[in-house]
Formats: sequence, structure tokens, C-alpha cells
Amino acid sequence: LSRHAHTAAALSQNAMASHSAAYLDEVRRRAAEAESRASAALADLAAAEAVQVALPAFTADVRDASELSVAECREQYVARFRPLLIRSIGALTDPTPWTLAWLREHCGQKCAAVNVGGSQMAASCEVAGVEVMTIDDLAQRIEARSSGRSAYLYDCSLPLKLPALCERLAVPVYFAHDWLQRTRRLHAFSRSWPSLFVGATGTRSSLHIDQWKGHFWMAQLCGAHSRPALCFKTSDVVVVMMALLLRRRQAVDDLPPRRRVVASAPAGRFSFFTVRGLSSRLGAVNRCLSPSWPSEAPRLEPTFPSLDEMEAQPGQYPLLRLARRVDVTLRAGELLLVPGGAPHRVRNGESDADPAVSVAIAANFVDGSNCAAAAADLGLMARRAAAPEHEDRGAAAAVAGLDELDEVALSADDARSAAAIGVPGVAGRVVPYGEYARGR
Repeated sequence: LSRHAHTAAALSQNAMASHSAAYLDEVRRRAAEAESRASAALADLAAAEAVQVALPAFTADVRDASELSVAECREQYVARFRPLLIRSIGALTDPTPWTLAWLREHCGQKCAAVNVGGSQMAASCEVAGVEVMTIDDLAQRIEARSSGRSAYLYDCSLPLKLPALCERLAVPVYFAHDWLQRTRRLHAFSRSWPSLFVGATGTRSSLHIDQWKGHFWMAQLCGAHSRPALCFKTSDVVVVMMALLLRRRQAVDDLPPRRRVVASAPAGRFSFFTVRGLSSRLGAVNRCLSPSWPSEAPRLEPTFPSLDEMEAQPGQYPLLRLARRVDVTLRAGELLLVPGGAPHRVRNGESDADPAVSVAIAANFVDGSNCAAAAADLGLMARRAAAPEHEDRGAAAAVAGLDELDEVALSADDARSAAAIGVPGVAGRVVPYGEYARGR
């Protein structure tokens, strides 16, 4: 606990001078809450385990798009912050699928920031080990991965970095109602997604939580992603902080969770942890995942120790076993919903010997279930700097856009649209990018 729980007093003088009081107060509050919950659990592990056993199982349902209605997906999974794997989603790209060879042929000279060394430290926003290279160079690096210099194209915005590909791109109809695309004016996240991920077997992301409670979907185009994808329940963030679960507007509780492994189709390994129960609050962090808030660069979302390290040293991380988690192997043609606020990690390749290259697209989104929580965090991010003139205008514009929306009217519109679509046919399972970007 002492190694990874940073309390309010741990913030450096530099951080206090450069960050606003409101922002630092919220960072302190989250850190103090995580430390308090972790201390209580460590004081009586037997009692914490008893609570954990009584909690509902944390699982990821597997559904086929041929029998899943849009209304059921949004009401039973998105709104309830439940992970979901969808099969038979349809053609999200033209051609289907995009492969590394195809990307190399059609945008080989385009440049992008690529993580070298095989790992993306998303949780701490580290930029060390990043090189700008062409897609052609990326392909060569991946093909020569035996040299030990792996490369991972991680979260590359297609609209911003490879806009020509958007003409060949679609979005799953289940998540095409993104409120970030329906604001009156453009903002920092109007054209951020979908994004592209390309990596050889063994490349991975760190255990992390996406910013501002955004829901997240990922579609595997070819290869395998996250062997399996690992997601922790949001309420257990303090333990594993790798949840793919998004909580409702209220901040999430931190009850100790139970581990549950669910098999799925092959492609990559995705791990995530539960966000907590429906009545819990979105702001709480999973204490079981040993979260920390770096004192020099305070962030709203914590960073976590390496999940591999935590699993290899159970004595150092006794709360990890309490965290409810789901491991999913996401295979080509499948899509995974990761609820906002859920700690998660991805490892590419179905096994260490898998020769396939993983290619996937993904996006974050906001709707009535997480709009208030997202706007609250974005507001803090906009006013993060101590000097008002250094306001983050991109985040501020996003907050202003969301604040202008009529949540009641939009939610009713979403419900009517979902009911009208029903169970989408093959052609209706995807929405062309252009329609999505216009706030369809």
C-alpha cells in the first residue's frame, strides 16, 4: 500500500504551483478514497473476501448481432456498464478486413507516432519510446520483430492522421449515437475516433482507465487482440484498475470483486475489471489494483503497477485476488464493449507463437449513461492549469458542447431510434463514417 497509494500530501510543490486548486482537490480526494478503502480491506482480508464472494459474478456476455437489438444493447449493457462481446457485426471497413499489407499499399508513406519496444504505457501517458515513422516503416519493423524492436501503432486517430481511410470506414450501429458527434460546434473530440491499432504478437497496452469515463468499443479486423482481453470491474479499480466497465453518472463504489474468466473468439487478449455495482459512483477507483497518482504530474485517473508484476507477486499485492475481472480473446470479426471507467489491458496475439498481426479499430463514446460524469471530468481537465489563460480550450469546448445538449430530448430520441431499428439486418449493423460524424 505504501508503495502505490499516494495521498494528498504527496503532491509536489511544482504540481501545486502549476495546477488549479479545484483540480488538485479532486486528485487528492480520489487518492485518499482509494487509500482509505485499501487500508480497510487490508485490515480485515477475511471480511473483504466474504463481501467479495457475495457479489454478483462479473462476466462478459457473448451475443450475435443477428439476435441483439440496438435497444437491448444500449439499455442492458451500455447503460448498465456491462461488458459485451458481439459477433457477426458486419463489414466495418472496405475492403474487409484491412490487413497490414493493405494498409502498407494504400497509406504506406503516411506518418504516425508508433510505440517501439512493444508496449504502450497508456495509464501514465508516457511518450518515451515513441517514434514517428511511416506505415511502411511500421510494417517493416513488425515483420522484423525477431530483432527485439517491436512496434505498436496505438490509438492512431483515423480522421486526423489517415483521413482518406474514413471513406472506407463504418461504425457499429449499436454505438453510433455518440453525443460527442451531436454537439452544435466542433471540439477536441469531434474527430478523434475511430482510431487504428496495429501490432505484432506480444505487443500490449498497460493496465489503464480511459479518460473522462468514456465508453469504449473495439472491433478486431484481423489477428487476435488481448490474449485474452482483460477487464476489471470499475468498482475494483483500486485492485486491478483494468476495468472495461463504465459506471453510471454516480461515482463507483469500491467493493472487492471476484475473478471470472469468460472464453470468447480468438484474436487478441483483453483483460478488464469491474466498475462496480449499478448503484455505485463513477468516481471511485478500484482499490484492489494498487492505483497511484504521480505527484509530479497529477492526473484524475490513476496509474497502476504492471499487471504481470502484480500477478507474479501476490504477497506484494494481496488485494488483487479480490478484483472481479474478465479475460476475453477478441477474434477477427468480433467487437468488444468496454464500459467507461473500467481498468483494462490488451495483449496482441492469441498465443506467444501466433504469427498473425493484429489490426483493430476502436472509439470512445458518450451517451446519456455517462454524459454527466464525462462532462465533470472534462471540466476539471479544462481548468487543470493554475493560470486561467492556460485553459485547455479543447476540453473546455467539449464541455460547453455537452452542456448545451438537452439530455432528456436526446435520450428520448435515442430510444425512439433504437426501437425503430430493432434487430438490425446485416446491412443495417454498420453506419458509414460520414453519417456518424454528422451526428446521425
